[in-house]
Amino acid sequence: MLDRGELPNLAALIERGAYGDCLSTVPSHSWTAWPTFMTGLNPAGHAVFDILEHKPGVSKRLPITSKSVKARSIFHDMSDADKTTIAANIPLTFPTWDIKGKMVAGGVLPAARSYTHPPELQEELDRNAPFPVNGMSWTTYRNRPEAFLDECADITAKRQKSFEYLLDTTDWDFAVLVYVSTDRIQHCLMEYVAPEHPKYDEVKDTPVAEKTRGVYQQLDAGLAELLKRTNDDDLVIFMSDHGHQPCTRTCTMDRILANLGFLEFGRGSLAFNLIRWGPGRRIARRLYDILKLHGKVAIPASPIEWSKTRAYTSVVSTGEGVSVNLKGREPQGIVDPKDYERVRDELYEALDGFRDPATGTNPIGKIYRKEEVMRGEFFDSAPDLLLVPAPFYSLTHAKGMVEEADWLSGDHRLEGVVVATGPEVTPGPLPESAYLQDLGPTSLAALGVPSGVARDGAVLKSLVGEGVELEVVESARSQQQHDESGLTSDEEGEIEDQLRGLGYVE
Repeated sequence: MLDRGELPNLAALIERGAYGDCLSTVPSHSWTAWPTFMTGLNPAGHAVFDILEHKPGVSKRLPITSKSVKARSIFHDMSDADKTTIAANIPLTFPTWDIKGKMVAGGVLPAARSYTHPPELQEELDRNAPFPVNGMSWTTYRNRPEAFLDECADITAKRQKSFEYLLDTTDWDFAVLVYVSTDRIQHCLMEYVAPEHPKYDEVKDTPVAEKTRGVYQQLDAGLAELLKRTNDDDLVIFMSDHGHQPCTRTCTMDRILANLGFLEFGRGSLAFNLIRWGPGRRIARRLYDILKLHGKVAIPASPIEWSKTRAYTSVVSTGEGVSVNLKGREPQGIVDPKDYERVRDELYEALDGFRDPATGTNPIGKIYRKEEVMRGEFFDSAPDLLLVPAPFYSLTHAKGMVEEADWLSGDHRLEGVVVATGPEVTPGPLPESAYLQDLGPTSLAALGVPSGVARDGAVLKSLVGEGVELEVVESARSQQQHDESGLTSDEEGEIEDQLRGLGYVE
């Protein structure tokens, strides 16, 4: 679309700015990636590894919230430096934080609770530029792309007006505004926009393809409106928390582990499989709506026989992490700690040697031992092996072990994007590697704000200038430790259902 001149405002930003890849976290899903941006720490530094929270010794996993982020955010550093922030629609910011400025929570929200800071901001937006929460649940629109795209365009337009209103009515120093429609579209309609997708040539000139590109053009026009509210002295960063790649094959990691002899399913696995993905799940979710069962009756979890399971999928939302069922760490662990390394090595070798029976290809493109990509206070809770999907594969969204993708045509990859303009920006391709964890510290350094804790991320000198460093001044309020989730049991059920609609929870 850039080459064809269909995104002129983004093209102009790239032309006059710095640009390059921005590597996401491992795992690369948004509920891990955005806390990494907001804290400048890798996942073991902020404790969010999955969309459901895993607490040692507790078997039930609950939806994560902002209280799951166990590290000090850059927004708190901004507040302590008397900088005014706008943070709008960033996933995992509910309940909102008490910061200097305005926050509109993003991600998946319960409907009945205030989602802004200060609370009265919600009523102000409702009067002037209503902000729609949730929506664009792409699995809900299975095989109905036109209706899905209508909702994407409608929600995007309303959120755009909210963003503009916030910028126009706030004397802001730092603003973070997040669109999510690209993510939703690229999960189920990637074949209409990605030339590398095998179906692209077949569908690129269809009305659905034109309508899909229309949302990107809508976003490009929205970008122009946001840029009108900046000046030549501002550092503007266009970024993504991860990238996307086309998918034609999908997996269920627990079934792969069972096939490899590391996991055993218990009773009820057949019934669970019927609602795991596809029409069965849509019917189950519809019944939950009709019968108002949310928060009252749980859709069954995968029935694992823990007493016979040596390893399991610990990043259940995307399949990007597996762990040893370790005695003393897991509620029903069976692997003795002295056997941990041996079992993990066996697990690594088995996964590395696995092949899709239909293609002869390994769906897993890269396997990391956690110490290769993680460090931090919460390292012990991290998945033991982190997995990167191979091209054209997703490690989730399947009913069986490995199968052809159905209403899934794209999934996350590590390579995201970053483009920047500003007075100290060195135009052209980025001379250094950029990581998602760098963008928060870079923002602090650009505004001369000291960090309350040491950050893993580096300051990108090509964006802020060679002489700019990040000062670290340890804060007495350095950590945000919370034991409670911040949700009622009804809200937990409501959010689980929203996550199901986004394809993150089976």
